[in-house]
Amino acid sequence: MTILPEVSPATYLALLALTIYLLLGWHFCRSRLASARPKSPISPLIEQILLLSGLTLHALALFPPLLWSNTLHFGAAEALSLSAFATLCIYLCGQLFWKMDGLQPPMLGITALFLLISQLLPHGHPITYPFSALSRGHFLLAMFAHGMLLNAAGVAILMRFADHTLHQAKAGSLIRTLPPIMTLERLMFACVGLGFILLTLALLSGIFFAEQVFGHGLVFSHKIILSIAAWLVFGTLLWGRWQRGWRGQFAANWTLFGFSLLFLGYIGSRFVLEALLHRSL
Repeated sequence: MTILPEVSPATYLALLALTIYLLLGWHFCRSRLASARPKSPISPLIEQILLLSGLTLHALALFPPLLWSNTLHFGAAEALSLSAFATLCIYLCGQLFWKMDGLQPPMLGITALFLLISQLLPHGHPITYPFSALSRGHFLLAMFAHGMLLNAAGVAILMRFADHTLHQAKAGSLIRTLPPIMTLERLMFACVGLGFILLTLALLSGIFFAEQVFGHGLVFSHKIILSIAAWLVFGTLLWGRWQRGWRGQFAANWTLFGFSLLFLGYIGSRFVLEALLHRSL
């Protein structure tokens, strides 16, 4: 007799959220990308309610294990789920300031893809350091900084792609229906600015965290060195935006370079070790 593996309530909640994301993504593709757009079968209010419902289910699946569990597991799966959550939060917050219509298909596509992969990957390794408000705060600051800057990199890619193809005949319906490049640029810098603040707080809290838990200052491992290098890149980008008016593809390239350093320092090495080599850091 085959015994099915036990499925946690968090997994069911995540799968429900994924179902909502996929159905909404299909709806937005039909209503936003079709050449002859059919009348949307649901109102904008219902769209927002469904998005918020998916976000709530996602939060219920993601945060209780991170905030209140006695045994905290974290790895590539959890990082991708958190990044998916941040993507949807950025979109919903961006709607308050800019017209974001046309961004829903790629946004929901990325969100659903990240959440799906997070459910297929094994759970992360158990974190062994002592839990405290400081350790959990440092942990969440670092993860939200990664998620925010990952989204900045995603918007930068959309900017580059849109700028390259917008004035060409081969420009697809996705590119033609995206928000204006200026709106994407503002969204990218909003993500970079908030991600830079979170990364700064994560690095500062890491100093106190290392002193409290290990009894010494930060050890300059490859992860710390690349995180500091990424912090310098993003700080320089924000300074250049403020003082020199950096924008467009130049700013997008800086964003992608900064995130590449951050990815190599943490998410990349963790994904390779845990997902491909089945080892932990």
